[in-house]
Amino acid sequence: MAAEAEPATMTVAVRCLGPAERAAGARSVEVTVSVTATVADVVSALESHPVSGAGDAPLLPQCAVAVGDEIVDRTARVAPAADVALLPPVAGG
Repeated sequence: MAAEAEPATMTVAVRCLGPAERAAGARSVEVTVSVTATVADVVSALESHPVSGAGDAPLLPQCAVAVGDEIVDRTARVAPAADVALLPPVAGG
């Protein structure tokens, strides 16, 4: 019997900006996802990391995500070595 092949994975570095950086305690976080991953898969992989936010104010659902220079929806594919960034909402005046 042939052994089933392990699904191919990739490591994605996600840049954390503003409140996401403070929550993560770092400017970027690495997650391992399938090579066919979408933005939703990357965000899901981040849920167990401190960048997800704490308590009553989870951060990830509020964040936009950019891949390269474009803000994308969560169904977008993430290519190996893609530049992925979490963009938390900001307020100002």
